[in-house]
Amino acid sequence: MQSYDAVVVGGGISGLSAAYALRRRGLNVLVVEAGHAVGGTMRSEVTPDGFVLDFGPNTVASKDPALWQEFAALGIEGERMAADRRGGRRFILLNGKPALIPTSPPQLLTSPLLTPAAKLRMLAEPLLPRAAAADESVAAFFARRLGRAPAERLVDPFVSGVYGGDPHATSMRAAFPTLWAAEQRAGSLLVGMLTAPRGPRRAKGEPRPRNVLFSFPEGLAAWPRAYARALGSEHVWTDAKATRLRPADGAWQLTVERGGRTSTVEADTVVLATPAYVTAGLVERLDAGAAAALRGIPYAPMAVVHLGYDRARVAHPLDGFGLLCPAVERRKVLGILWPTSLFPERAPEGAVLTTSFVGGSRMAALAALGDEALIALTRAEHEAILGASGAPRMARVTRWSQAIPQYVAGHSGRVATLGEIEARWPGLHLLGNYRGGVSVAACWRSGVALGERIAAQQHEARGVV
Repeated sequence: MQSYDAVVVGGGISGLSAAYALRRRGLNVLVVEAGHAVGGTMRSEVTPDGFVLDFGPNTVASKDPALWQEFAALGIEGERMAADRRGGRRFILLNGKPALIPTSPPQLLTSPLLTPAAKLRMLAEPLLPRAAAADESVAAFFARRLGRAPAERLVDPFVSGVYGGDPHATSMRAAFPTLWAAEQRAGSLLVGMLTAPRGPRRAKGEPRPRNVLFSFPEGLAAWPRAYARALGSEHVWTDAKATRLRPADGAWQLTVERGGRTSTVEADTVVLATPAYVTAGLVERLDAGAAAALRGIPYAPMAVVHLGYDRARVAHPLDGFGLLCPAVERRKVLGILWPTSLFPERAPEGAVLTTSFVGGSRMAALAALGDEALIALTRAEHEAILGASGAPRMARVTRWSQAIPQYVAGHSGRVATLGEIEARWPGLHLLGNYRGGVSVAACWRSGVALGERIAAQQHEARGVV
């Protein structure tokens, strides 16, 4: 039986960042990944004709110097590509046409996205009472605080774009904890955000970190691949399925199926960085309540459709990050990204690339359509919204049957239950985008923090300074 200081089950960005933090602190760590490659939904491909496709996340935004330092240690900081400044321009569909999202009060005043009456209604926000309930839906929260029109036109597409979710089902307290806390603390979103505790002060003359939207020349999958290289093949098992977890004499034993053989590994610490529904099966024998809480976290399906067009065949200038579609527009795509506006190298010369998202909680059935139907549907939306014409020169469909965890009503209680199993079983940790945020940056931060905390505990237990 092989023994390790820690075993991480799941080779997505959460698990890999935790494993790398452990490895850098001198611990012997193993990553067990059921898929053919690490990265989870962070998958990329360069097509023979030169299109660079990301099948999950397309970009990451961060201003954390620690991330750039980590890239330098991994040897990929020099490859990091900052997006074109046009990436700051984002659009929401209004009456079938892309309208620029306002990013400042003056832009909001002149924006066609809201009527004058809706804008005046927003000014009343500081005068409204705080919520009396312990939680409410995102739609109800913003309709109450800002009015129905901002909730439908501005918040709804954001929730569908980030979570693939339905704002009428998404928990405000779980999905937007900072905004929920601002209202609870100050009785107003505006006042709460203005009076929020500040972070550490910068040294005199120290520049303010700027948020950077980035990727890599061959897609975001370069990041998890760099983790795998740094950890070494003997510490990263792919095509390896964890089937059983059990405590044994103060340690943990994990049964793994790999290459047609079953083996058992032992470790002081086990990090389960798998989707909630997978983690549920591994903890079932330890805590049925925690397993039920994990199974109670629904996942939204998503189809990702890439289309490559000759530039001349798309009328819209594609001068931004992309567009989102509010439910009131009744479109069949949740949104369309414009990768070549951020990174021109994403397509061969004279071509543009778009990435469309179909499905989510509200339109789950569309994600299950056949490839031809999904391509036809997406082409029709491109023709109507972006003025595309003719057949695309490249089309690709990718499906995720369980793409994004949904922070629906009761999510905070389910997450609290997971904390209880961790307290009951020392050395067991649950990690993933179903707690702490679904963004790539949030997953990375959670993984690093957990890895460093585990390493400190193990070093302290061994008397290592």
